Amino acid sequence: MLLFAVGIQLYQMQSQLQAAREQEADLAAQIAAVQAENQALSDALENSDDPELIQEIARTQLGLVAKNEKVFYDIGG
Repeated sequence: MLLFAVGIQLYQMQSQLQAAREQEADLAAQIAAVQAENQALSDALENSDDPELIQEIARTQLGLVAKNEKVFYDIGG
């Protein structure tokens, strides 16, 4: 009977260990993703005063144009 109880305990501990290992792998993946995002943000911050980058963001994200620049729209479908 004692051997049976020890066997059950061992099985439960192995299940808990497997769950902990899976959680560890998930957390490691999350850490890697956050580190990559932090690096990208750090790089963006370092280049935040680059005039070419500012102009690129103004054009692509804000739709701005330079002074005396002509904009043509294709309405031909």
